Amino acid sequence: MLKSYISRFVTKYKKMSVVTKAALWFTFATVLQKGISFFTVPIFTRIMSTEQYGIFSVYLSWISVLTILGGMDFHTCVYINNLSKLENEKEKDELAVSLIDLSFLITLCWLIVYLIAPTFWNSVLGIPESIVVLMFLEVFFIPVVNLWSTKQRYNYKYKTLVTWTVGQVLLNAIFGIAFVLLAKSENQAFARVLSIALVQVLFGSILIVSCVKKAHKIVITKWWKKALQLHIPLLPHSLSLTVLSSADRVMINSMVGATETAIYSVAYSASMVINLIKLSITQAMTPWIYECIKHKRYDSIKKHCNAVMLLVMLMSFLFILFAPELIWIVGSNEYYDAIYVIPPVAASVFFTFLYSVFSAVEFYYEQTQKIMYASVGAAILNVVLNAVFIKVFGYIAAGYTTLACYLFLSVAHYCVMKKAVRDNIGDVKLFDIKFILILGIVVILSTGIFSLLYSHTFIRYAVIFLAVLGTYLNKNKIVSIMKMVKKKN
Repeated sequence: MLKSYISRFVTKYKKMSVVTKAALWFTFATVLQKGISFFTVPIFTRIMSTEQYGIFSVYLSWISVLTILGGMDFHTCVYINNLSKLENEKEKDELAVSLIDLSFLITLCWLIVYLIAPTFWNSVLGIPESIVVLMFLEVFFIPVVNLWSTKQRYNYKYKTLVTWTVGQVLLNAIFGIAFVLLAKSENQAFARVLSIALVQVLFGSILIVSCVKKAHKIVITKWWKKALQLHIPLLPHSLSLTVLSSADRVMINSMVGATETAIYSVAYSASMVINLIKLSITQAMTPWIYECIKHKRYDSIKKHCNAVMLLVMLMSFLFILFAPELIWIVGSNEYYDAIYVIPPVAASVFFTFLYSVFSAVEFYYEQTQKIMYASVGAAILNVVLNAVFIKVFGYIAAGYTTLACYLFLSVAHYCVMKKAVRDNIGDVKLFDIKFILILGIVVILSTGIFSLLYSHTFIRYAVIFLAVLGTYLNKNKIVSIMKMVKKKN
């Protein structure tokens, strides 16, 4: 039976178009990257002290900020847009080198800013100087890897991308574990960052040499002006989303300590699973929403989005209810208190999904400036609330301030989305706001109610059973909706 199933799958796979195969393997590469990270977390939480793991978590927050400031996310817009417009491969290679040069120069400028007053910046960053140096070294090479990956996706070269992804994630894991085990207890965070930086430098160096050889030039300034004109207006939006997802760990480290940061970060690491599922659903729904708007199938959006939102809510519930088990898997007994961060983090996933759905409509109608205002507002609110409540209630408060800010983000984007719809197609209701409000209230209430069940295992498992049963009874409807979304794509 198994042999027959495999044979049918292989036959079906061979009949797939290149585009479908590429989409399948690119999804696999993304899942692999996230999956390896998730599965290695239990290892690192057990071989690293909580303080050192906390320092490493702060590094992860700052590297995401510096990557945006240095690399400017050129691969997401100017590069991929111009790949379709340029006539020959040499021009495309020259574009890549030009963007690599610009990213290198911008990162160098930030490094000079740091070197002018390293003591001041070390106190702000909250991580050792040695890790800061490695962070800058890594950021010099991240843009070239991103640009190369984008080109592979554009050309549907899934075999090459998957091979490199597998190599990179395996080396990261192997080097990381080896370096941490060999390091002194007070240098474990540095050892972990060093392993990541070395892999990034290795892969980045190979790609830089390849790009320069193809372009036959080392310095190309041709695309700098256009790239900056396009990306600088989007920088506040990108930074705001990064601040929204990372500022809590930085502020906990500064206001409470590295150990508490580690506990908080483990809760976020555990949420990787549900975030990955949410991301997959969002990536499938976005082009489907575009098609529905294009062909004026407005009722279809309302009907099927209700069902998917309900599904995401149920997944959030299960994530909250399984918090003790998840933390036991991801961390050791030292991280048990992370279970109390899980409820707001899981609830936040629901509201980030709402934001993603609303923003899809906004991007369709090119409301980029208003999108920026909503994101910046949420980021500022996050910093303010963390500054007030972390001091009073400790690191657990950061989970609830994050929830409040994602709630604000989803509401703000709903307002922007509603105005965009009214301006373009009139008084059309793309979403059932009453249904969404009910789900939102239920999700918020669940963060408090379900957390009370952590000390009542029997009742908690009973609730889990009912949630699973409800999902099972509606499985046919859920499957049909997902198939419909896939078909429309």
